[in-house]
Amino acid sequence: MAPSRVILVTAASGNIGEHLIPLLASDPTTKLVLPTSRASSLQAQLAQHQQCQAGSNVFIEEGSIKDPAWLQGLLASHKVDTVFLNLTGDDELFTSLNCLDAVSRSGTVTQLIYLSGCMDFDTSENIQRWIAICSAAHVLVKPLVEQKLVHGENLPFDWTILRPALFFTNDLRSKQSMLETGVLGVPFGEAGLSRVAPWDIALAVKNLMTAHNNNGDSTNKWNRQKVAIGSRKAFKGSEIARTWSEALKKEINVLPANEEGFQKLEDWFGTLAGPAWGRDLRLMHETFAAHGFGMTEEQYQKQVELLGQEPADYVEWVNSTGAQWV
Repeated sequence: MAPSRVILVTAASGNIGEHLIPLLASDPTTKLVLPTSRASSLQAQLAQHQQCQAGSNVFIEEGSIKDPAWLQGLLASHKVDTVFLNLTGDDELFTSLNCLDAVSRSGTVTQLIYLSGCMDFDTSENIQRWIAICSAAHVLVKPLVEQKLVHGENLPFDWTILRPALFFTNDLRSKQSMLETGVLGVPFGEAGLSRVAPWDIALAVKNLMTAHNNNGDSTNKWNRQKVAIGSRKAFKGSEIARTWSEALKKEINVLPANEEGFQKLEDWFGTLAGPAWGRDLRLMHETFAAHGFGMTEEQYQKQVELLGQEPADYVEWVNSTGAQWV
C-alpha cells in the first residue's frame, strides 16, 4: 500500500532531527527520506530507535543537498510531498535558495516547513533593524530566505516558517567547563534571551505535517504563517548563571558581555568550528547581549496553539540535567 505521506528531512542527525525522526517514523504509513553525506553515521545514530531502522519506512540516501539536481531527482523519485528544510553552513544562502528551487521543480512537494530564527522579519522596518544591528551571516541569511517564500512567484507548495529561540542544549557545550572551572562559556548579557527545547521544535514540525491537507487545497490554517518557538521568559545571563549554580550546587558564572568575554567565545568556538564560525557566533551574541532575543505574548500563545501544550521549561531542564551530572 502506498504511504500516506512521503517526508524529506534535512539535518536528520542534528539536534532537532534526533527528536523528529523517531516521532515521524513511529507512523508506519509515513515514508521518510533522509539525505545525508554520511549514511553510515546516520544509520548508526538511528539504530538506537527500533522504529527508525533503515529499510522499513526510513530511506537513508547518501549524497549532497548542495547539489540541486541530485536533490530534485531524489524528491521526484521518492514522490516526496513534504519537506522540512533545516540548513546551516558556510554556504547556507546558496544551499537554501537552490533547495527551494529544487523543491519547486520537483512536481511532487505540496508542503514545506522552513527553520528560521526567533526574529521578527515581517516588515521592511524590522528587516532593516536586524541588518543594522546584526552582522552574523547565519542570522542574516534567514530574512532573505523568508522573503523568497513570502514574495516568490507561483510557489507550488504551502509553507510555514518556524522561528526558534536559543536552544537549551547549546549549554551542553560548556559541561566540562562548568564542572571543572565553574564557567558557562557564553556572554549572554542582560537584555534577555528566550530558550527553546529542540524536542518542541520537532513536535511543532510534526503537528504542522499532521495539520496539512495533502490534497493540494488551502485548508491548512498554518499555511503562510510564521511561528516563534521558545520560552515566554527572556533569561538574563545572571539568571542563567544562577539557574545552573542551583542545579549543580556550585557557583557558575557566564562570560561577561564585554570585549574580553566575546573574544573568549570567539576563540573557543573557533577551535571547534573554525575561525569564521568563531567570529560569526561572537557577532550573534554581541547582538543578543545588546538587544535581546525573545517573543511577544501573542507569539507565545500562537506556538502553544501549534504545540497543543506549553513549551518545555528551561529551568526544569537545567535542574534535571544538573542532577544527572552531579
